[in-house]
Amino acid sequence: MAARALGLHCEFGHGAPEGSSARTWNFGRLDLLDAELAHQSFTPIADSGGEHHLFLKLIKRGEMVLEQGGQVRRFQPGEIVLVDPIKPYRHRFTEPTQLIAMRIPKQSLKERGFRHHLRSMVVPDMAAADVRAIGDLVLCFAGQSGATSLAMRRRQGAQLLDVIDLVIDDPSVLTRARSGDATLFRAKRFIAQNLRNVDLTATLIASGVCASEAHLNRLFKADGHSLMRYVWYRRLELAADLLKRKGKSQVQIQEIAFRCGFSTPAHFSRSFKERYGVAPREAIAAVALQHPDGDVESTPAELL
Repeated sequence: MAARALGLHCEFGHGAPEGSSARTWNFGRLDLLDAELAHQSFTPIADSGGEHHLFLKLIKRGEMVLEQGGQVRRFQPGEIVLVDPIKPYRHRFTEPTQLIAMRIPKQSLKERGFRHHLRSMVVPDMAAADVRAIGDLVLCFAGQSGATSLAMRRRQGAQLLDVIDLVIDDPSVLTRARSGDATLFRAKRFIAQNLRNVDLTATLIASGVCASEAHLNRLFKADGHSLMRYVWYRRLELAADLLKRKGKSQVQIQEIAFRCGFSTPAHFSRSFKERYGVAPREAIAAVALQHPDGDVESTPAELL
């Protein structure tokens, strides 16, 4: 069941597969499989959508034999391989093996300007400290068995995506041409991470993503807003979300203003009313009237 969910077809060998099991959970945009396998082989299911993903496979115990494009490789504990299912492949487990597999959307790699198509299997150098660190990170996340919160797993998935190029590409390559989409993605991520900084300026954002202000402004205008207008919208979205979550509880407008990167409560109130048509305190009253029991999770955005 778990293998099919990841777009894989299972075949059984001559030995007994007793004790085989698999668990899956997600880390935001990543899916993770922790499987105990023996005397089984797996091939991608045709037309399952797997071609939109890369697969990272890490052997924790046992052995895996992987075949793709005429190559046959054996993988031992601690070793990592990346596979692009755009080319058919097969992996076999002839002895009890624990496999950690991660499904990585190619779109997530493309957004970051990372390599997202592989001509053949990629076997990173496990002697490299950076590669070993990523392997340790995958094992650490897998060891948590999905017990952490969804919010934590989303952050962990984003953390892995941000460093996965160290196992896909040559880590000695320090510079890489970035597409406009990748630069825009990195700028939006930098803004999200620094949204509460009242000193967040176009200069700071450009420096944080290694791009010129003029280039960033062109990218953001093509996306629909100027750079700093985008920052303004994101701050107000954060403020609206905080106000909805506060509900009837004591809300300090000054606290919300500073948490959202506004220099003064007055500036925040003016901006909020310009964006949503009501002052922050009126928005709080609307939420309280709509949800007198304090349950505001389902409050429609139109209230703000």
